[in-house]
Amino acid sequence: MIRTRLRSLDMSLLLPMLLLVLMGTLTLFSAGRGTSQANLWLKQSLWYFMGFVAMTYVAGQNPRHVFRLSLALYVIGILALVAVFVIGKKIGGAQRWIVLGGMTFQPSELMKWLTLLFVAQRLATRPPEQVTTWELISTSALVIFPMLLVLKQPDLGMAISFLPILVLIPLLKGLRAKWVALGLIFIALGSVLAWQKVLKPYQKQRVLTFLDPSADLQGKGYQINQSRIAIGAGGFFGQGFTTGSQTQLNFLPVKTTDFVFSVWAEERGFIGVLLALGLFGMLLTRILEIARSAKQLADTNFCVGAACILGLHLLVNAGMVVGILPNKGMVLPFFSAGGSSTLSYFLGLGVVMAIAHRTKVK
Repeated sequence: MIRTRLRSLDMSLLLPMLLLVLMGTLTLFSAGRGTSQANLWLKQSLWYFMGFVAMTYVAGQNPRHVFRLSLALYVIGILALVAVFVIGKKIGGAQRWIVLGGMTFQPSELMKWLTLLFVAQRLATRPPEQVTTWELISTSALVIFPMLLVLKQPDLGMAISFLPILVLIPLLKGLRAKWVALGLIFIALGSVLAWQKVLKPYQKQRVLTFLDPSADLQGKGYQINQSRIAIGAGGFFGQGFTTGSQTQLNFLPVKTTDFVFSVWAEERGFIGVLLALGLFGMLLTRILEIARSAKQLADTNFCVGAACILGLHLLVNAGMVVGILPNKGMVLPFFSAGGSSTLSYFLGLGVVMAIAHRTKVK
């Protein structure tokens, strides 16, 4: 049984994933060394193992069975997001977590994948040219509703991670000019509304800090400034494992989550950054190859959405640590510590592997 399950894993996906996991584990070991988080890498390794087991199980399933459960899973996910406001644990002024068996779980991490699963299935019920405008609007609402619940927690970075799912909708209509124009208008109006009514003062300050990080180097601009120093100190070959000055002297903030890539860049240098980005590129390329070869439209939709979600997290996190994008608190897959995010990514890629296995992608 175990051997059969392992055969369903796509090696072209699994290899870069495992290498990224190894790199992430080493980075967390170094980042937590000599601090209260010295054992964080062990805890994260347990999440990696549980994620691998869950991914292996999902990869052995028929994707059709998984998609049939998409509505039920979506409803359960919405209920979990609502439950956060009732029984959720508040940490640092945000109420995003539910305590299960002594462990904290963040429903929004898994919800973006459940939303993608349901939307991918819903958009595949008929040929793209037969999908009506009303169906596109209602499908968009299925994405926007959980986004609003996540914003209420508040968690702007996580809410943004739902946006790639909406990419499926204009793609379905062939990116016609009117849909691009409507999308741009929606983004512009939404940005103005968000600035005036949705964004909290600290979130507005992040945007202002992004526009001028040097304005408050010891305050709001401190994180970005220290991250840039760490990356610059890495040079071409890096300062070496557990020897990065910014990391080991604790000048680099939130170095196990948001700015974990800065730790890797300081220790491994430009060569290490290229290696990591190359592995992510291999991962994204393989997912899109599976999307292109998939026999069912729902499979293609899910794979494209999965690539968009992974790509967005990579783009935002990498852009954030070098200061070319605002600090949105968006984690880097397979690097940043976090059980909920780790488990959700493994499950999402488990569905991609199930699709690849059933369609015999070469």
